[in-house]
Amino acid sequence: MLKREEIARIKEMYPKGTPIRLYSMEGEQSVPPGSRGVVDHVDDIGQIHMKWENGSCLALNIEVDRFDIITQQDDISEKKEQEFIDKVNEILDKTDFLLLNMSCNTENTSYAAETLLAMHQAFEEVYGEGYVDESYGMVMMPAVVKGTESGIKALALVTLDLESAGEHWGTIFLAPGGPLEQGNAELTEEQKRAIGEYYLPYDYWYTPLVEHDHHVNFTDMPEEVVGIRRLVDEYLVTGQAQQMEGPK
Repeated sequence: MLKREEIARIKEMYPKGTPIRLYSMEGEQSVPPGSRGVVDHVDDIGQIHMKWENGSCLALNIEVDRFDIITQQDDISEKKEQEFIDKVNEILDKTDFLLLNMSCNTENTSYAAETLLAMHQAFEEVYGEGYVDESYGMVMMPAVVKGTESGIKALALVTLDLESAGEHWGTIFLAPGGPLEQGNAELTEEQKRAIGEYYLPYDYWYTPLVEHDHHVNFTDMPEEVVGIRRLVDEYLVTGQAQQMEGPK
C-alpha cells in the first residue's frame, strides 16, 4: 500500500489532462500496449484514473503497470516517423522485391542503389540534411544489412535509439517476398526460418548521419556494401538528387 506522501507525489506528477502511453497493464487486455490516453484524476489510494483512446476508463496502478508521460517531443518524433514510413511505403509499393534482392547480391547493384537512395532522400525530406537530432529518440533509418554467416545482403530499415549512442532496437528486412520485421509476432514459421537462415546474425550500415554511434563500423565496409551505398554516398558529397528508375 502506498504511503500518504507517495500518493501526494503521484497526484503532483500526474495532474488532470496529462497524456500517457501504456506499455503494459497487469491482468488487463482491454487496453492494449501502445494505447494513449489522458489522466482524469488520481484517487486517494494512488490509482491514476484514465480516459483511454479506445473509450476505456481503466485506472493505472503505478506499482505494477508500465507507462510513461508523452512529451511534446515524443509527439513530434512519432509524427516524423509516421511521415517517413508513409514516404517509404510509397517507394515500396513500386518496388520489385525479387529484383531488389538479386541486385543486392550480384555485381549489378544499380537497382538496389537506386532504391536505397530513394529511401535516403525520403528520410532527408522528413528529418532534414546533416546529422539527425538526438532529441528524436527512436528513429527508423534506411540501411544495408549483411548476414555475417550467410553473406546475403539486403536493404533494410533499422531502428536506433539516438539518445543511447545509436543502440539498435529492431530491423525490417526487405526480403524477396516483401518486408519482414524481426520479432514481429505475426510472422509465419516460414518467415521466421527465412530471417534466421539468411540474415541472423547480421551487420548493418545505415545511410543518415548520426553522431556518437559506436555500434557500427563505417571504416571497414565490405566492397559489395560500398557498391550498394554508392549513390547515397555520391549524393551526400555532391548534393545532387537522382531519380529512381523502375525495373528493367
